[in-house]
Amino acid sequence: MQSEQAETLKRLAALISEKNKQHNLTSAKTATELYENHINDCVQAFKKTQKTLSETVIDCGSGAGLPGLVWAILDTSKSFYTVDSTHKKTSFQKHAIRELGLKNVIAVNDRIQNVALEQENTIVFKAFSSLKEGALSINKKNNHKNLLFLKKDDEKTKQEILEASSLLYDYKRHEYESNDTKMLVIELYDS
Repeated sequence: MQSEQAETLKRLAALISEKNKQHNLTSAKTATELYENHINDCVQAFKKTQKTLSETVIDCGSGAGLPGLVWAILDTSKSFYTVDSTHKKTSFQKHAIRELGLKNVIAVNDRIQNVALEQENTIVFKAFSSLKEGALSINKKNNHKNLLFLKKDDEKTKQEILEASSLLYDYKRHEYESNDTKMLVIELYDS
């Protein structure tokens, strides 16, 4: 990661922390905690999956913009859509996009079921219900290449994979660590 990207990510952490005092955007209480835990997790997940991403990425249930805003900072050649049905969260995302001067992100205040893009895309979920619910929630008219789920590599995730087995034509595990916690990106190719 370049130092300019790291500085922009620290600015994002500060913006989220500041707005988090007014609106519950994340569980992190300080900018440092947010940067070291949540943003670092998004960075590590990006490193593991960047070669699998389409030119367009849709972040479902984006909340404070994680991972969508983080990934947009890390790869300015791709287009990102951060989608959340909660107005205060997309308002924050639009504020962060302006403050950070991001040109490759559009914040969308809508339900993911209503979002359909003609261009091929990757859909990413972080802290968004289960694999099965996520796979069933997307608009079937969407031209998705793959779905990515950022999860802890634990028993709960293993159970989610079993519960979603009827929907899984094929999937791949991208394992990584974030702050000594085993993490996982599950990549679904067909839902």
